[in-house]
Amino acid sequence: MIRKHSQRPATLLLAALALLLAPHLGAAETPASGKNLPVILLTGFEPFGGLEKNASWETVKTFEGKEIAGYKIATALLPVVYDEMAEPLKKAIEKNKPEIVISFGVGTEVMQTELIARNGYHRMKPKDNKGQRPPREKIDPNGKDEIPTLLPAAAIVKALMQAKIGAQTSKDAGGYLCNECFYRLMETEVQDAPIKLRGFVHVPDFGTPDPAGGAFTAEKLIKAAQIVIEETAKAAKSPAAAPAETKEKK
Repeated sequence: MIRKHSQRPATLLLAALALLLAPHLGAAETPASGKNLPVILLTGFEPFGGLEKNASWETVKTFEGKEIAGYKIATALLPVVYDEMAEPLKKAIEKNKPEIVISFGVGTEVMQTELIARNGYHRMKPKDNKGQRPPREKIDPNGKDEIPTLLPAAAIVKALMQAKIGAQTSKDAGGYLCNECFYRLMETEVQDAPIKLRGFVHVPDFGTPDPAGGAFTAEKLIKAAQIVIEETAKAAKSPAAAPAETKEKK
């Protein structure tokens, strides 16, 4: 006859294993709790140029609703259309009232933290997803010529390189929709939504060779994005932290 309490050792063993494994679960795998956490808003782009998927959005959307470094993650998909990204970007900020906003776009050879948002379009005036060219010379005719990032660029690049992920900073975000997104993000002001840190990060497309080793797979891009999030969250909590330049793209 088997006594009822004979199953207790096995139950206790399973509980002990769960406690041992818990610290090793990645932050990106942690669902947001019911606590009133501050928000990090991540944005990515829809596909463009004949691509079936955009690596920026495919990466960003995996973080929706997760909790990382004491923040709840919210995400927003932006259109690749001149002048049409400003409204959904602003609405996402108004809805989530984030302390941090990090916009992502695709098109570089390594993880690239952009340092300067420029008020202008590419001289070749490339077409958007609606086949339209930039409607004017400047993004905002009344805006500043340049706006610097508020992301901790040097810390982000250092952490990525320590994780053996190719990374650098750049003073040229291009003249396409990524730069427009970057500029509009930096000049956007929303009442009751005091954003501490904000900026733009370019990611390579899936399969791009990584000079630090291997290639930029979906898994590596998710890992890289999490590092960007964690370093920015760390900077937001440290009054002494400030954006800094590091290895620049020439």
